Amino acid sequence: MVKLDQINLSKDGLTKFFSPIEAEILRALWNEGEMMTSELTEKTSIPLTSIAGTLDRLVKAGYATRRVENISGRVRYIYSPAASEEEVANEITTKILDNLVDAFGPVALENFSKYSDKK
Repeated sequence: MVKLDQINLSKDGLTKFFSPIEAEILRALWNEGEMMTSELTEKTSIPLTSIAGTLDRLVKAGYATRRVENISGRVRYIYSPAASEEEVANEITTKILDNLVDAFGPVALENFSKYSDKK
């Protein structure tokens, strides 16, 4: 999950902010939409036990949602992303930028201004 004290900028992509398994599950959910754990295992090749535990954490943290379906007496869980990739990116960047401004104030704002001028 995105914990500011655990961000690792040396890693690639989403793994700067999420564990590799969390990132892979989120990518699959963003690409496919609703999925069951078995479908996620097929899509990602992550073992079912790892998928289940990670999904529980993603649901608890608010990055995924879970709904229950009862079909012929069988219960199955359907998972989907709680927010789009863009919304998650917006949340992460806002957290990081807020912390940079809190820590460095005007210097951070000046650098943001320089960055936006480059575009």
